[in-house]
Amino acid sequence: MKHSKYIHQIRTAREHFLGNGEVPDGLLPESIHRSWERCIKTGLPIDRIPEFEPASATALNELREMNVQLLAQSQAEMENLHTHITGTQSMVILGDSEGTILHAIGDPDFMSKAERVALQPGVSWREDVTGTNAIGTALVEKTPVFVMGAEHYVERNAFLNCSASPIIDPYGGVIGVLDISGDHRQPQEHTMALVRMSAQMIENRLFNGNFLSDVTIRFHSRAEFIGTLWEGIAVFSADGKLKATNRSGAFQLGIKQNAYLNMQFESLFEITLESFLDSIKKKTPYLSQRLTLHNGVQLYAKADAGSLIHAEKTSVHVPSGSPVKQPLPLDLLKHGDIHVTKVIEKAKLAIGHDLPILIEGETGTGKEMLAKAIHQSGSRKHGTFVAINCAAIPEGLIESELFGHEEGAFTGSRRRGAIGRVQQAHGGTLFLDEVGEMPLALQARLLRVIQEREVSPLGSSKAISVDIAIISATNCRLKEKVIRGEFREDLYYRLNGLRLKLPALRERSDLKAIIHVILKDKLNKPDVIIDDEALAVMQAHPWRGNVRQLEHVLRSAMIFMEGNVIRLEHLPEDFLEDAESEIYSADFRSDTKSAKITNIADAEALLIKNALAQHRGNVTAVASELGVSRATVYRKAKRLGIK
Repeated sequence: MKHSKYIHQIRTAREHFLGNGEVPDGLLPESIHRSWERCIKTGLPIDRIPEFEPASATALNELREMNVQLLAQSQAEMENLHTHITGTQSMVILGDSEGTILHAIGDPDFMSKAERVALQPGVSWREDVTGTNAIGTALVEKTPVFVMGAEHYVERNAFLNCSASPIIDPYGGVIGVLDISGDHRQPQEHTMALVRMSAQMIENRLFNGNFLSDVTIRFHSRAEFIGTLWEGIAVFSADGKLKATNRSGAFQLGIKQNAYLNMQFESLFEITLESFLDSIKKKTPYLSQRLTLHNGVQLYAKADAGSLIHAEKTSVHVPSGSPVKQPLPLDLLKHGDIHVTKVIEKAKLAIGHDLPILIEGETGTGKEMLAKAIHQSGSRKHGTFVAINCAAIPEGLIESELFGHEEGAFTGSRRRGAIGRVQQAHGGTLFLDEVGEMPLALQARLLRVIQEREVSPLGSSKAISVDIAIISATNCRLKEKVIRGEFREDLYYRLNGLRLKLPALRERSDLKAIIHVILKDKLNKPDVIIDDEALAVMQAHPWRGNVRQLEHVLRSAMIFMEGNVIRLEHLPEDFLEDAESEIYSADFRSDTKSAKITNIADAEALLIKNALAQHRGNVTAVASELGVSRATVYRKAKRLGIK
């Protein structure tokens, strides 16, 4: 249906409603039609401006405290969405389960325009209050909803195009709603898909740190999808009872998300939970294991690090002779690079001493993986590893997240209060990622916790003893922040009992081994190989995203791979473009006109060199000029000795 024709249909529906008081069938999408009919039943006027009174700053803060977990897990996804819509006259909105806006980010000009219709934090956009709109209607319909322009029931909201998706908690209940609202004149082709994917990612994040005494399993019918937003997640109690699952998990298991009371692990799979965890212990922890459903469907599954505590309680049977000495998890990170080996050997010295450790390294170098390995290699391995990203939690919420709050600390907050991350880590390890982003006021409180080994939840005068090891990580030089006055010097020295510096991937000599480990342990493709041309490009790449970028490149390449060999043409376009300028731009700036030509190979080499110099290493442009494929340029350059 053409856009102009549909706009005419909406106008016809509105005119018919104003004249006859009902909405004719077939003119509006079913979800919009149902919404208009609900609005009619509530007596909501279609042409009157509703009166809105945004919540006060105090009330809004209390509402945010009630939804602290939702906000914490949504922040990163909202920021990511914002990067996609920057400059499009749009904004990203997070609402609670009742449709009240908790947080919004977007283009300043459009946000000012949106405030004229009260599209701002502290205002309820429930359908029965504001009429048909993506936020309120998605909550009623319990499904993603797109509301275009004049589909909004209230006329003054017709300048908006809105895409919203409800956010479902691990138990199947609606916990909030994610929305992108923008100018109706802007293109909206991919907005709904972005919102749906981001909401699904938030749902998956809600499982993090919330089932510390249970077994959390992540699975998919394709091993490479574990760790993506399409993975299934299921939580089982220690005795094997299913407690929670995400939407993808319920679909793959063939059950309803919120209708699995008393369902046991062995009623789903052809194995007991104890046997599954035992199989994990006997193999590399990061390698997925196969699980077979009773209907014969096979899944690949991994257990979260905290869940492996259960596997540790099951000893490995050794038939005879001396017991087998299991390698430390730290040793499993060694792949041949001397710098990483030195870091690991240095980390071993701290095991058993509860020495605070500070890990420095660029984003994606594996700081959290190293922290987990340190935790799992020491005497605290049976305790909980609690990770918190100090940069991903709004400043006003990080104090409650770290230290918890007492019953009644906030008006309308959860009756029983909440335990903070520090207390959750009792007996285990607290991992503070991006610690350099922690607000100064919170740094003072954290310093007291480290010094006194006690924590006081907000609203409580009672001090609770905590026994924790602390590992911090940062992608900046924390010492430089101290010099600039952005980080407390006394806290810096409290955290820096042992400083470990992880090298960037471009500085490591074990790229080939790391590729093999990722293919085998993370992607479950141990038979896949990289051909020489692709490997040469990968070895010369700057890898600004480090190991995390490498994993994404391999995942992408496997989508286009034929057979079990990753070739140059399978690598992502943007990756090759980065590699081209890095590899060739510095090598071909010298004058090549005086080169001596004695045979066809010399002429071919000079032709390629001149083209590369002219296009400053852009292999795509060279291939186009010479009328050959990019892979041919790489191949000939290699054969002719052009580095």
